[in-house]
Amino acid sequence: MAAKTLSETFVWSGKTWAFEAGDLVPEWLMRQVNCVLRFDRDALVVESEAGFELYPMSSMQADDTLILAEIVDIRMDSEVEHVLPITTHITPRKISLN
Repeated sequence: MAAKTLSETFVWSGKTWAFEAGDLVPEWLMRQVNCVLRFDRDALVVESEAGFELYPMSSMQADDTLILAEIVDIRMDSEVEHVLPITTHITPRKISLN
């Protein structure tokens, strides 16, 4: 009998968070210096093996904004850093209650 790989025996069950437009982006998703990050539209964040998946709750165009940055002090540099890799989608994800 051949040994199974970890990917064959392990089923990933990541966490899911829903955010409303105007909610602050949490520090566990993106760190910010000298700016405030807010969701520009309702969004869904799904934890995956590779990091996070970011989905809008309604359809959007590729040039629409999902997250806005408000600069605190324009005389200082601002920085935004992903805590883990983030894959952003423009098509809403279907939500399952199971």
